[in-house]
Amino acid sequence: MLKQVTIFRKRPELSADAFEAHWRTRHAEVVCELPGLRRYVQNHMVAPGGERDGIAEVWFDDIAAMRANAGHPALEAIRADERNFIDVDTMEAIIAEPATVIDGVAVGAKLIVLVKRNPSVEPERFHRAWRDEVGGAMAALADEPHAPTRYEQDHTRAGGYRNGREPAFDGTASLWFPDQDAAGAFFTSPGFATVATAERDLMNPAGIQALWVDPVTIR
Repeated sequence: MLKQVTIFRKRPELSADAFEAHWRTRHAEVVCELPGLRRYVQNHMVAPGGERDGIAEVWFDDIAAMRANAGHPALEAIRADERNFIDVDTMEAIIAEPATVIDGVAVGAKLIVLVKRNPSVEPERFHRAWRDEVGGAMAALADEPHAPTRYEQDHTRAGGYRNGREPAFDGTASLWFPDQDAAGAFFTSPGFATVATAERDLMNPAGIQALWVDPVTIR
């Protein structure tokens, strides 16, 4: 299974309510016409007005299923409708390979972290260490108080780096907590310090953004 993650801002002349209404209704209908679509989640910002207004997640079986939509009328309809409510110049996307680290329930408060690697770390090394070292450290905390009930990593595919390209971000992490207070307690706990140590040389702190979102499962 592959996931495309797309991040964007709304058209500046639209109110937050108008943006969200169009995204939840008309655009959701258009996206659901896309052949091969397995899952579709819209992530609306809990606190609108920041640097991002939305994060869309769509799942397909594989890269062939994604590529099969090139030139399809449904994809053209999606692109046309995006211009009705999105500032398309702000759109950034990755195609990612999902990895579940803590396989619990996806309920409560959802945090999406946009992950950017330290530029001195090669992509292959980064993804291996993020999955094995950081993921392993997080998995070891699954039974700790205030730990996330679920934790997923989405790793930008190797193709995103082909021919020296630099993707918008190297992946996303999705974490679910009972509430934001639990998340605050977890991130300041001694246990999480082991995760922070594992991340220290891998991540580019200036490129990381953590966003509280209200997920809406469309399919």
